[in-house]
Amino acid sequence: MASLNLVISNLTTTIDDDAFAAAVAAISLQASRDFQPEWGAAATITGTRLDLNGGRAAIDAAAGAVVYVGEASDDPTTGTAGVFGYHSNNLGQTPYAFVYLDVCAQYGEAWSCTLSHEVLELLADPTAVLSVSGPAPASAGAPGETVSYGLEVCDPTQSDTYQVDGVTVSNFVNKAYFGMAGGGAATNHLGLPLIAFGVRPQGYVQYEDSGGPHQINGERVDARRLAARAMLARHRRNARREAAVRTRL
Repeated sequence: MASLNLVISNLTTTIDDDAFAAAVAAISLQASRDFQPEWGAAATITGTRLDLNGGRAAIDAAAGAVVYVGEASDDPTTGTAGVFGYHSNNLGQTPYAFVYLDVCAQYGEAWSCTLSHEVLELLADPTAVLSVSGPAPASAGAPGETVSYGLEVCDPTQSDTYQVDGVTVSNFVNKAYFGMAGGGAATNHLGLPLIAFGVRPQGYVQYEDSGGPHQINGERVDARRLAARAMLARHRRNARREAAVRTRL
């Protein structure tokens, strides 16, 4: 994969410049040290502060992808209540994500973890078109049936975290999780119990069969998180997966 020029833009005064810079540096280190050796997704990650002008955030035209960090009300598309962050595209084919600080706080999610989640998933599949064939979940489908799993590398390990230079970042799945060759033996970076195509206690996995898209949620996903997942499933990245021409790995 070519190296992606990813810009993380701070739209809020809630996070001071030092804390923001520390988070960007830690996630950049996570991406190069932990994620790239497994997934081969290289990136140059930089941080900047942007002022909203009339509810619209300017984008550096040279950026290959952008992640905005702000409040839900800062989102130029009017926001999506209950969703920690989402991926989409902007300015034609430029992928972007938005991390909502107020929603992260409401649900007790560290904003740096959500930011890490969004960055890693952008690196793995910037245009949200990659999918992997795998066995249907035990609770659905006939024995031996194959379904299509979206290449989402942090959803199955949602809420599993670790520290990089004192900053909380997200766990992620390895290639072995999708039955892909060329990676480590463990299904996830932290080596936590997780079967291939499975889900951690507070995570979820998305797949599609002849009946359309579905989600399997972990055993500790409560009603508030279920509502957030349902809203996310109807929103941009998932909708793009449903509409996109699939690229199978």
